[in-house]
Amino acid sequence: MIFALVGAIVILASPWIFLYFSPSPKNRPHLRKINGAILAIAALACGLLALWIRQTLAGSEDFQWWPAVALAYSALLFPTILLIGGLIRNFYLFPDRK
Repeated sequence: MIFALVGAIVILASPWIFLYFSPSPKNRPHLRKINGAILAIAALACGLLALWIRQTLAGSEDFQWWPAVALAYSALLFPTILLIGGLIRNFYLFPDRK
């Protein structure tokens, strides 16, 4: 349970870290769309993962633990997607940070 609570903190801190290291290009609306798309993809992936875990554990003895299991897996998935998206954003889409 403690791992799930730490995972919740990681999930809540990840968007702030992702946006903090965002570049400041001349084309600010384009950057907002990219950031929003990456955050939406990460949130959607975690939601789909939670639904998959709920369906997988349905009917088993461990069904009551599906929220904690989904939170634990999301604590790994959400920051990973933000990390990959941030690397693509910073080094491929907006490589010049001047």
